[in-house]
Amino acid sequence: MTVGSPGAIVDGRPAHRGALARLRRRGQRLLVSRSEQDEAELERKLMDHPGVTRANLIAVMSPTGGVGKTTCTFVLANLFATHPKLRTVAVDANPEFGTLERLAPDGRRPVKGLGELLDDADRIHTAAQLGPYVTRLPTGLHLIAARHDPGHATRLGPHRYGELVAMLASFYEVIVLDLGPGVISPLATFAAQRADQIVLVTTPERVAAATIVDALGHFRRPDRITVVANRSGDAHAWLRTAIAIPDDEQLAAMLASRTYTLGGLEPRTRQAIKRLGRAVTDRLV
Repeated sequence: MTVGSPGAIVDGRPAHRGALARLRRRGQRLLVSRSEQDEAELERKLMDHPGVTRANLIAVMSPTGGVGKTTCTFVLANLFATHPKLRTVAVDANPEFGTLERLAPDGRRPVKGLGELLDDADRIHTAAQLGPYVTRLPTGLHLIAARHDPGHATRLGPHRYGELVAMLASFYEVIVLDLGPGVISPLATFAAQRADQIVLVTTPERVAAATIVDALGHFRRPDRITVVANRSGDAHAWLRTAIAIPDDEQLAAMLASRTYTLGGLEPRTRQAIKRLGRAVTDRLV
């Protein structure tokens, strides 16, 4: 009895032969190559951004909670700092005390918070004086968060945030506000009126999609809005006009362990974040 040769093994699996197999492999190589080319073009566009003429205010909002708004704030603000290399600060503007600062590595949190910064604003005249109030990340991004102090929460209304934005505009080129859920609260209304751009975050479920359509009708300048469909899976028709961020366990694990790096993500998530970054940077002034 003759035992035949097992044949070639590729990636632990028997290699398929024949014209159809060769065509399939060629198609896979072309897909990978095209994906790499697309990402390289995104990278070039982001790195070659000409800069801004003044401080830009970007409000990250969502009609409902739990859709990944803070995640989008964090990855987008980090991208501004690393690629166009803009002086960027992300501010936790959630009156219920959001979780933005919890995404920063341990040991980098400042001794003071947003309330103290507003109290001391008249005495701050240089970027160096912001040190005690700011979390500095390795990417160059700065974070400012509110302390869990009910007394400060009651004082942080739209007027105070207006003062904050005016002060930060002296030191940063991009200010990103991570707002609480809802688009019609006094603070959300202030942000929508004051912001140069709005990033509106939702998830692909039907209820969320219907909610986002209602939310879009609330704004007078839809041309300044970028819609993000976070944790997207299967395609939905309404996603054609949105930036889709994949549902990615690796990204979630990075954020939970405070070890986020854009370069460490899988290509599809990395490219989605860069597409979001380009959509917003293209509208910076």
